[in-house]
Amino acid sequence: MASITTEELLAHTQWLESGSKSGRKIDETGMNLAGAALNDLNLAKGQFVGTTFTKANLAGTNFAGADFSGANFDSANMQGVDLSGADLGGVSLRHANLTGANVRGADLSGANLEGANLTNADFTDADLIAANLTGATQTGMKRAGAKLADTQGLVE
Repeated sequence: MASITTEELLAHTQWLESGSKSGRKIDETGMNLAGAALNDLNLAKGQFVGTTFTKANLAGTNFAGADFSGANFDSANMQGVDLSGADLGGVSLRHANLTGANVRGADLSGANLEGANLTNADFTDADLIAANLTGATQTGMKRAGAKLADTQGLVE
């Protein structure tokens, strides 16, 4: 099973703390991180295009501003994750647990959240245009200012 190395984490932390002057931005483009334990990490602004996170434990991780275009989070534990400002356009989050997640201002246009747990998740100002929320648990979901045109399965 693939995972992110300690060296990659340290380089990314240095990159974040130095304002991108030193270290190295994490880039896991196309990686298979299915089932990986990546909880409580700071991976803000990382590059995860086309990365597979199925059944991964990502609880409490900071992914603010990260790029997840084409990624797969099916059945991932994303409880309390920070996805604010992230690019999640077209990603698959089927049956993912996003309880209490911060998804403020994120782009989820065309994303598939079918059957996901969105309890108390904050989608304020997020782009959910053409997203699929069919069968998703939406109790306490915040969506003030969210773009909801053509969003399927919204519970009022």
